[in-house]
Formats: sequence, structure tokens, C-alpha cells
Amino acid sequence: MKLTHYDQAKIKAKISTKEKDFNIRFNQIKLPNGDYDGPFGREITYETPGKGEVWLIIGKSNMASGNTKGSFTVSVE
Repeated sequence: MKLTHYDQAKIKAKISTKEKDFNIRFNQIKLPNGDYDGPFGREITYETPGKGEVWLIIGKSNMASGNTKGSFTVSVE
């Protein structure tokens, strides 16, 4: 998920799904300065240094089992 022109001091996002045993999380965040951080869980609150493009990279956790296909939504505050 790519957020262009992001100008908030921090980002707060959440993955929601109705699937049971769904293996999904925020794997990484790419910051406007090009740095990456992660992994995270299904919720993330992160201070974003600077303004610009922020990527929320979503995927499965290799350390967990569960379904890797299904529907989900991402909400960003």
C-alpha cells in the first residue's frame, strides 16, 4: 500500500479481516527518506520522519502458520 504525499508526524494503520487463522501482517514500512523498518503485526503506529511517500508492505509471517489467501481491509488514521 503506497501513500503518496504523506505529511503527518506519525502513521497509525490496522489490518482487519473476517477470515479465521489468517496469516497476514505489516511486514515492513518504507519511509520518505528511503529507510525500511519491520516486521510488525496487524497494527502499526510509527513516527514518520519527514514528508513524502510511505509504503506499508503487507504479507505473511514466515514464523506463523495459517491461511495466506483471503480478503482484508487496511485502515489508516
